[in-house]
Amino acid sequence: MLRQMIAITLKELKVLLLDREALALLFIMPIFFILVMSFALKGVFEAGSKGHPIEILVVHPPDSPLADRTIADLKRLEGFVLIETHQGTRLTSEKAEELIRKGTYPLALLFPENFTENLLKNEKDFKERKATVYLLSDPAMNVQLLTTVKGTIEGILEHQAFLASLSQNSQKMAGLAPGLGGVINQLFKKAYEIKGARVELIHKFPKNYRVGRRPTATEQNVPGYTIFGVFFIVLTLASSFLKERQDGTFLRILSAPISKTTFFMGKLFPYYLVNLIQIGLMFSVGALVFGIRLGSFPAFVIVSLALAASANGLGLLVATLGRTEAQVNGLSVLLAVTLSALGGLMVPTFVMPNWMKTLSLFTPHAWALAGYHDVIIRGLGVKDILTETSILFGFASFFFGIALWRFRFNN
Repeated sequence: MLRQMIAITLKELKVLLLDREALALLFIMPIFFILVMSFALKGVFEAGSKGHPIEILVVHPPDSPLADRTIADLKRLEGFVLIETHQGTRLTSEKAEELIRKGTYPLALLFPENFTENLLKNEKDFKERKATVYLLSDPAMNVQLLTTVKGTIEGILEHQAFLASLSQNSQKMAGLAPGLGGVINQLFKKAYEIKGARVELIHKFPKNYRVGRRPTATEQNVPGYTIFGVFFIVLTLASSFLKERQDGTFLRILSAPISKTTFFMGKLFPYYLVNLIQIGLMFSVGALVFGIRLGSFPAFVIVSLALAASANGLGLLVATLGRTEAQVNGLSVLLAVTLSALGGLMVPTFVMPNWMKTLSLFTPHAWALAGYHDVIIRGLGVKDILTETSILFGFASFFFGIALWRFRFNN
């Protein structure tokens, strides 16, 4: 019995070693997944720390002592990086909004021109003095992280506003009654604690974004998992090509007066339709069950068409690279999982290291997610998603071109 078991074991080992590429994928796939997810998730737990600070654009008037002191306090926090210039030029509100729309930065803190004057202007009742500061954010930013940032900024604004008002009024009262400064300070402190802050931090979105509420978790998750599911067509499509090659179907097709391009287009079209049905079904569930709003329907359709094209193109490319079923399966799963993680479907790209953010731009997943977020969360229209859809169709053309060049009917 032991001899028979050893013989079978040796036979299976020989079978595995015959397909060394598939065997290598069994080890490469989990290693890639561990590396990508570990580097990406590192930012989730360290966002707002010294090693992974949150970048915030800052726009403030040149002569505003209270704004300067607030910014100085924020700079002393190790989890924040405040950016006051861009390419050597002092930031304006318009430039900050543009950078957020491009996705370069997630947040901007905007101080109005008359910030200090509004807070310290002479009034009969100092408790009624009020100033407003605006926190501008990308609607697709993580809500929990945004809440943490907003709370920190509010605390520093309140502290600085109180100190400024206390100093101003203490000086006035002490001038009238020398020696009473300590008592006056205590009185102002008590009044502050009762009445609360006099600086209002208002959160808003960029002007061109037609959103009147915070995005829900569903509006961020449904597009991500839809893209993840769509790219699993790679496995189905590549396996179909492999089966027909092994069955000799392609050899019979060679006798027909048909070009390789025409054959590929006809072969891919059913899978393209399947992808579109997938997208429609998944978003229908999101709309009917969770009340997700799809935004501009024409823009939504264009992004979906481009997404399905890039997924089918990648499937065809894998079909030309894999020579055995094990290779096709391993490569398909490897690409589906690692590209999804790298493209921001499992971990938001804004918490990734900068080098991973750059790498994500070389995945169709990241551009598809950006397109859906533009339509669903940011409320943008067709002309606003042309960049994302053009790049997705570019990925599809690239994949298709390489596959067309490498594909052989008879091997």
